[in-house]
Amino acid sequence: MEESNMKSYKVSAAELKNFTKTVFEKTGLQESDAQAIAELLVHADVRGVSSHGVIRMKPYIKKINGGGASLKSTYPVVQETANTAVIDAEGGLGAVAGEKAVKIAREKAKNSLISIVSVKNSNHFGMAGHWAMKLAGEDCIGFACSNTDPSMAPPGVMIPFIGNNPFSFAFAAGEKYPEVCVDMATSAAAFGKAKAYALAGKPIPEGWLLDKQGNPTTELSEYGMLVPMAEHKGFGVAFIVELFATLLSGGVLSPNVNDQDLPATPELSSQSFGCINIRAFRELSQFHKDAQEYIEDIKALPVKEGVGSAKYPGEIEYTNKQRSLEHGIILPEALAEQLAETGRSLGIQMAEMAFLTAEEA
Repeated sequence: MEESNMKSYKVSAAELKNFTKTVFEKTGLQESDAQAIAELLVHADVRGVSSHGVIRMKPYIKKINGGGASLKSTYPVVQETANTAVIDAEGGLGAVAGEKAVKIAREKAKNSLISIVSVKNSNHFGMAGHWAMKLAGEDCIGFACSNTDPSMAPPGVMIPFIGNNPFSFAFAAGEKYPEVCVDMATSAAAFGKAKAYALAGKPIPEGWLLDKQGNPTTELSEYGMLVPMAEHKGFGVAFIVELFATLLSGGVLSPNVNDQDLPATPELSSQSFGCINIRAFRELSQFHKDAQEYIEDIKALPVKEGVGSAKYPGEIEYTNKQRSLEHGIILPEALAEQLAETGRSLGIQMAEMAFLTAEEA
């Protein structure tokens, strides 16, 4: 295969976040809501999770302009106790619903030690780890999950029935390891990753896709659904996500969730946000000490030649984040051009977008 001549650009995370906020303000969002989306998308990019970064800007705008993401929702709390709440997003934005859910969950965990806040009738909520880490802070264990439109099934079933429902857990292990984060979907691989392989002319690995008869395939043209990670175990975890996100909230179950890319139709996904105050169990400083020592034991494990060292969950993404914040986020030329075109269409001046192509990577 010939090497690509496509350029990439190095951009400041702060400038990208400010630009993204401006874009969504010009799309009609209030400043605080535009800020929530900007933080969500750029956080994914700084951690190297580009599939959930500013590449989502255009689909989000299409969803807003098409009416599939309501700007009129007030995100009401429709049920509440000292430890729990249910928010009806009313077809609004997942980022805005997530911000409200995190705020409520953190406050309840402060006062009542453990909390769960569920959201129904929402849209795409982005990188699950973003929410888990916001929930965790320095003193809690954070949990976030969402159902999605159907893309998987129980092993042996011929039609998709459940989403590859993502989930994340996060906590801080002292100052040395401030972002320990497990963040994953429940399929063996995302469909977007399979598409990326196909576009690059690479063979799609076995064990990722099933055809429309439920048989394994490595051909994107034969795609019928995704393979759950670890087969029945992945389906089981996706089912548990459905329990926390949907059955508790009274939301729409995966078989009836709409495709997130339909611009005129709300996805109607459901989410759950959990917060466990560590002080409910033990002294926080001792928790941090033990967690840090545990991770250092992992880091000290012997590894095969060329591996470097064992990695704790979220270490690669945290390293990406530190590098991105110091040296900039790498954007492919096509994405930088797409962002600039979006800005131009909204009347943003070229000078305000110069940073997108100012420094070639």
